[in-house]
Amino acid sequence: MTASATISTKSDRRASDELGLWEPKRALTLDAARAHTQRIRVLRYALMAISTVLVATLIWQFMTDRRGGPTFLNDPTESVRMQEPRYSGRNADGLPFYLIADTAVRRMSEKNKVLLDNPILKFNRSEGVASSSVMAKTGTYNDLEKVLDLRSDVNLETDDGNICDSSHARIFNVEKRIEGDEAITCTGGFGKVTGNSYAIEDNYKTFIFKDGMTALLTQKEDAVDADAPFAFGGNGPIDVKADTGIYKGEKTDLIGNVVVIQDGAVITSDDMDVFRVQESGGSDTSSVKLGAVRKIIATGNFEYKSEENDIRGEQGVYERDRNIMTVTGDVVVIQPSGNRYEAQKLTYNTKTETIRFSGQCVGRGCEGSGRTRIVIPGSED
Repeated sequence: MTASATISTKSDRRASDELGLWEPKRALTLDAARAHTQRIRVLRYALMAISTVLVATLIWQFMTDRRGGPTFLNDPTESVRMQEPRYSGRNADGLPFYLIADTAVRRMSEKNKVLLDNPILKFNRSEGVASSSVMAKTGTYNDLEKVLDLRSDVNLETDDGNICDSSHARIFNVEKRIEGDEAITCTGGFGKVTGNSYAIEDNYKTFIFKDGMTALLTQKEDAVDADAPFAFGGNGPIDVKADTGIYKGEKTDLIGNVVVIQDGAVITSDDMDVFRVQESGGSDTSSVKLGAVRKIIATGNFEYKSEENDIRGEQGVYERDRNIMTVTGDVVVIQPSGNRYEAQKLTYNTKTETIRFSGQCVGRGCEGSGRTRIVIPGSED
């Protein structure tokens, strides 16, 4: 009975082994479960340790912030870039202006300014006239104060045909004025003028050329009598030099060391006012078109020198429509022949080459033996 039971048990185990029944598998599964439990325990401890470190770090940062925290430096290179920006505003007269550019960069260190590439400004000098424009390669615009500072290849074109080139222009849009600390060359109704610095004021209508200026004025062939011997009675180009030149409509003020040359004649003085014919500009009263010189008033150390005469005095006035030059104040006339005349006033007809003295003529040649006809009060004409 015992032997038989033993044989039966062995047979059952062999049968179980051969059939792969659950008893050995279950034992293996329990071992794997124990190993898995051990791994979970280790991971739990690791996560608890990491959490502890993170909490400690957060506490440390919190405590550091309470002591003042880290210092953040303002980087002046930080900027905002805009493509094809457009700015607009109105000047003191309520007239609009517009500013466009290819790009605009605003730096955080200068929040009221933008750096512009290829800026173009459009503005109106007066109501009802065409717009004027100024452009440059680069510029800076203060959109709070409405001031545009342009550099490099600055070009200005006004509605009345003046074209100016410079390397600097500072435009005060509200006040309607421009100033520049670099040389400028302008071509237009007043000829071709250059200055080492400049300002454009009075609603952009008054051009001031500073720190030494030169000008070349070319008159129309039919503007004056080409046969008149007096320089400003001819039609040749007029060369001008002065310390400062102020062009305002039909009047030009030349200030300091004035030298004017035309057709071989030279006028010098301390100051000079030149008046030109103002041609009709239609209904547009702001656009001035200038013609020939009609009057010149030269004061302070006046001298008019030509091939025929050297005339000096304190003031000289030339009136083109009368062909008369009047010189006053310790007048001296010196001719190539050596004749010398002194008087307080003379009038010189630039067409007939006749000199008339007012007052006593004193000096060699008062009898009128020179080429220029001298007329003395009381003598025959």
